[in-house]
Amino acid sequence: MIREFTWFFGIHGFYIFQDIGFRFMNNTISNMDAWKAGHGSLNILSITFYEMWCASGGCGGTLSLLICLLISRNPSNRHLINVSLPLAIFNINEPLIFGVPVVLNPVMFVPFLMTPAVDYVLAYYATLWHIIPPAQQLVGWATPALINSWLATNGAFSAVFFQILLIGTGIGIYWPFLRYMEKRDYKEIALPCGKKRFVPLKGNQFQLTVPGHREAESPHHYLSEVNEYIEARRHINALQNSGNFVLWFQPQITLDERKIVAMEVLLRHQSDDGKITPPYFLKYYERIGMMPEVDFWVLENAVEVIHHEFSRFPGMTLSVNISPQTLLEPNFLSVVSKLLRNTLPSGWQLEMEITESQKVKEPQQVIEVLAVLRQFGIKIALDDFGSGYSTLSYLTQYELDKIKLDRTLVLGLAREGGEAFLHHVVQLCKTSGSIVLIEGVETEEEHQIVQNCGIHLAQGFLFHRPQPLSQLCELLETNT
Repeated sequence: MIREFTWFFGIHGFYIFQDIGFRFMNNTISNMDAWKAGHGSLNILSITFYEMWCASGGCGGTLSLLICLLISRNPSNRHLINVSLPLAIFNINEPLIFGVPVVLNPVMFVPFLMTPAVDYVLAYYATLWHIIPPAQQLVGWATPALINSWLATNGAFSAVFFQILLIGTGIGIYWPFLRYMEKRDYKEIALPCGKKRFVPLKGNQFQLTVPGHREAESPHHYLSEVNEYIEARRHINALQNSGNFVLWFQPQITLDERKIVAMEVLLRHQSDDGKITPPYFLKYYERIGMMPEVDFWVLENAVEVIHHEFSRFPGMTLSVNISPQTLLEPNFLSVVSKLLRNTLPSGWQLEMEITESQKVKEPQQVIEVLAVLRQFGIKIALDDFGSGYSTLSYLTQYELDKIKLDRTLVLGLAREGGEAFLHHVVQLCKTSGSIVLIEGVETEEEHQIVQNCGIHLAQGFLFHRPQPLSQLCELLETNT
């Protein structure tokens, strides 16, 4: 119990009680040697007794917790399971302890202590009453569950079945606490596609869900990936505990009349004290494979805003960023189809911006998805053209309605030949039949230059900064 207790503070109890553990192991070896020599009986309590009965999957009997996560329908557990399962087989449970988390989590720490305590009592009396034999062999702590009980008891199947019973008992202990934590931190909602999704809560307000599935992309060592995952999840938990996620909007205007014709939906974090933070946190959601969850949340709320807030204004375009990761999500088109079941208000259109700064892994599949989106009446825009993963093939591969030039091209105007280069880029984009918009226009000089280059749409601080919904509605009322 004391060894498990240290884990509440993230401290490995093995190292604190290492001397006691070594003495216990020596006593176990001496007792087993004496028994084999016919000079005594086997002790019930031994180092093998604890490792075999009380630590399946690691301290706290966390193999039972891992099975609970597998049973749970919460998709936020998927990547944690993928990371933890290979290690849990060998009774290494640090990813679970820090990922659930158990550390500094009073809710999960109760079953973390209770499970090995109950296992201890049951195993002690089962051995005392000769239901199962005592441990007869010293077995390494990393020996997988079921195998260790079979080896330690010289092949007694009663011990194997009893260990299965203890793991099941642990599931029964962990399950109500895990469900309580999920109900406290999440709300299970029905998506338009008919499936259910867990959405984290802050008070009575919705937040975003936590991790989904992500294919392993990191070239680093496996343990490095575990550390990156835990670090990303720590940042996400800190965000969720300090505020809520909200939608902001930035207008897109015509350069000649400065008329608002579209708005881009932007995700922001609003802390409990009202501070607004830009979406630097998206890299953490992307790291743990949660971008589809983020995009679905933004998309659903954006469509709701069109119906309930923007319907009183003349028709415009509302643009939502969609990551390539989300485009490849199996139920993406189903979600979009159900969202558009109710026709948008007259004149309003939905536009999806494909982030060009993120590498597209399956270009052919993306092309097929975009074609279906266009059949739904959704406009397609290529965002951040001219940044990270620029490729001219995008202009011919994708049927685009709009190309958004990255602000780096505006910054390049200060260099010699910058204006001529921008002019050629604009002409190249226009050959695809797309409307060209430039981002990041912040001065009147930049305004004049980009207009001279043949650009008709712009987005930037010179015209309108990102703003909350209430402020945007006031702006639209005065400009329409």
